[in-house]
Amino acid sequence: MYYVLILKNSIGKIEIGYTEINPEVNLNIAKEKKRIIYYEAYKDEKEAMHRRDSLKLYGKAWAQLKRRVEKSLK
Repeated sequence: MYYVLILKNSIGKIEIGYTEINPEVNLNIAKEKKRIIYYEAYKDEKEAMHRRDSLKLYGKAWAQLKRRVEKSLK
C-alpha cells in the first residue's frame, strides 16, 4: 500500500508527501516530529504519486481537501 500524507510540524507548517510506511506508525522524519493530520491509502504507487502531485500543484484540489479536513476537526 502507498499512502498520501498531510503532515504538520511543531511550528504549524503543513507538508504533503507519500510513503509506503503505514501512517499508523509514529513518524520521525528528518529528526523532527511531525503529526499526521490526514492520509489516504492507494494500492498503486502511480495513483498515490498522482494524488500527491495534484494536491501540490493544483490549488483547487488542495483547497477542497483542506475544507474537508478542517470540517472533520471541528
